[in-house]
Amino acid sequence: MNKVTDNYILQLKQNLVNLPSSDMQDVVEFYQEFLLDGNYHNDSEIIAELGTPKQLARKIMADYSVSIPEREEAHKTSSKSNLKTIWVILLGVLAAPIGIPLALAAVIVMVAVLIALAAIFIALAIIITSLFIAGAFILIRSFGLLFGGYWASGFFYVGGGLVLTCISLMLFPVIMKFIRFLTAECAAFFQHIGRKIFKQRYYKTNV
Repeated sequence: MNKVTDNYILQLKQNLVNLPSSDMQDVVEFYQEFLLDGNYHNDSEIIAELGTPKQLARKIMADYSVSIPEREEAHKTSSKSNLKTIWVILLGVLAAPIGIPLALAAVIVMVAVLIALAAIFIALAIIITSLFIAGAFILIRSFGLLFGGYWASGFFYVGGGLVLTCISLMLFPVIMKFIRFLTAECAAFFQHIGRKIFKQRYYKTNV
């Protein structure tokens, strides 16, 4: 290969750092052979065919993400991994050479889903935080009643504060599981859209 293609492959590898090493080797070898067979002599020719190294890497990573079985794998991974999958697929869709109306529709749907997901996360966080703060505030106020001689009212507010605090702590793991479920379903949905869009294979180049 010449200097131009060598530099392209080097930049491609630098943008594929999150791809498993064995898979990266296969992908890099495929595109090395592709560029060698194409006999490209300048960057513009390669970019016209494959896009920039970063764009190609995003398409490869998105194709890799949608190649994973949807719900089965999504529910086995963490919320952080699922959110990363969602982000990778969104970037891949933005970089994919598809028609503008289809790209626009897919991006609008994806962004709408992400906004809805974020709104649910924020609402749940506000609920838990509000319950905890309310419980803590009531407990603090109850001590003033207890030491001020209002024993009955003080014990009532102590009980109320403890109930709210315990509810918030008990809801936390439940809500975390619910968030994991939502992110898994969202990741599966993004994978489904990705499969519809990525008609050309960028990752499974040997299939």
